[in-house]
Amino acid sequence: MSPQKILFSPVTRLSGLLSVELEVEHRLVTEADVSCTMFRGFEYIMRNHHVTDAIYLTQRICGICSSVHGAVASYLLDQLYNNDIEESAQYLRNIMMGADFLQNHIRHFYFFGLPDFVVMPNQPPFLSQNCYDCRFDETDNRRLASHYLEAIKAGEKSHQILALFGGKAPHQHSFVHGGVAVAPTADKINQALALVRDIQDFVKRYLMPDTELIARCYSDYFHIGETPGRFLSFGLFRFGSKNNPMLWHSGVLENGRLSDVNLGLIQEDISRAWFERAAWQKSDELSPAPHKPEAYTWTKSVQYRGKHYEGGPLARMLMNGFYDGGTSTMDRIIARSLETLLISELMEEWLHELQPEEPPIHQKKDLVRNQATAVTDAMRGPLLHSALVRDEKVERYDIITPTVWNFSPKDEQNNRGPAESALVGTDIPSPELRNVILGRIIRSFDPCISCATH
Repeated sequence: MSPQKILFSPVTRLSGLLSVELEVEHRLVTEADVSCTMFRGFEYIMRNHHVTDAIYLTQRICGICSSVHGAVASYLLDQLYNNDIEESAQYLRNIMMGADFLQNHIRHFYFFGLPDFVVMPNQPPFLSQNCYDCRFDETDNRRLASHYLEAIKAGEKSHQILALFGGKAPHQHSFVHGGVAVAPTADKINQALALVRDIQDFVKRYLMPDTELIARCYSDYFHIGETPGRFLSFGLFRFGSKNNPMLWHSGVLENGRLSDVNLGLIQEDISRAWFERAAWQKSDELSPAPHKPEAYTWTKSVQYRGKHYEGGPLARMLMNGFYDGGTSTMDRIIARSLETLLISELMEEWLHELQPEEPPIHQKKDLVRNQATAVTDAMRGPLLHSALVRDEKVERYDIITPTVWNFSPKDEQNNRGPAESALVGTDIPSPELRNVILGRIIRSFDPCISCATH
C-alpha cells in the first residue's frame, strides 16, 4: 500500500501562510514538508536605506513580535556607531521587550492554542470549530473558555506598557540606537508597575493553572511532537554599556551538554527553498525562484555545525535551569507559560530600579565600522540581523528569524528541521484527528511566517 498524501492548509491562526504536506502510512506520518508560501523580501527592502532606518523598517516584518526586530537592529547600530548605553536605558529596553514577550505568550496560549483543547462558544471567531478530542468536563471547559476574554485584557495591558515607554504599540519608536528616547517619568513608572502587577496576577490566577490543567488532561502530548533534543539560544535581556552581559545566557544544548554559540558556524541552505544563485551573480547573492524544482517553501534551511537546532522558550528554560523536561508538544507549551511568569516578575524588579530622569540616550554620529552582526532571542527563538554598510547606506542586510530555525525545510543532505522532525512518526488513530493532532504539534512552536520569509 502506497503512502497517503495529505495537504494540511492553512495551519496557523496567526498571520502568515503555512501549509504542511504529509505522507501517512499505516496511521504513521512518514514524511512532512512544511511550506511557508508568502514571500516578504525585507532583506531586499533594506538595501540603499540609511542604516538607522533598520530599527523602524525591520519592525514592520511583524506586528506581534515587532519590538525584538527593533531591539536587535538597535544592538547592531550600537556596534556600528560604538555607542555607550546607560544602565537606565537597558532597564527601559528590557522592560519594553518584556512587555512584548508577555502579550505574545499570553495571546499565543489563549488565542492560538486554547481552541485546540477547549470547546469555545459557537460564535465568531469560533464558528465550525473542530471539537474532536476535546476532553474537559462542562465545568472546566466553561471556565477555560471564559479566560479567553481575560487574556484579551492582559494582552492589552502588556501593549500599554510598551506604548508608555515606546510611544506606540506595535512598532515602538523609542528603543533606538544609543538608548531610549522617552523619559521614564514617575507617572509612567507607576502606571507600568500597576499594569505589570495586573498582568502578573492574571498569569498566576489563570495562565499557570490553565497550563497545568491542560498538561494533566492531555498528558499523552508529553510523548507527541518530540524533536531530536538539539537547542540553540542567543540569550536574552542585555545589560552593560556595550550590550553585554545577558541575563539569560546564550548556548547550544545537545545531548545534555551546553556549549557557547559561535556565529561563524551558522549556515543557510537553499536546496529546498524558492531561491537560486544565478551564474552572473556573486556567490552570496540570491534571487527568488518560485518555480524551482524540488523546492517547497520560501523559508531557507538554517543549520549550526551542519545540524538543525530548535529555539524558543523551551530552549531558554532548559539552558537557564528553569525547567527540566523533554522535547514534546506539551513541554513547549509549559515552558512558554513558565517564561511568561518569570518575565512578569523580572519586569516588576526592573521598574523598581528605574528613577525618573531625562531620556537616557546618547547617539554617536560617526560610524566606526561598516559591518556588524547582532543577535538576541525573540519570543520564538534565536534572531539575527547582519548588515554591510557603505556611506551609511545598507548594501546588504541579512535576517535569520526563530521560525527559520524551527520551520527549516530539509537541507542538502535531506535532514529535517525541528517542526518536520516533530511531525514525522506521529500516530494518527483516525481521519477526524488528523488536523487536530498535527495542529497541536505545529502550533506549539508558535510559528510566525511573516518573520520567516525574507
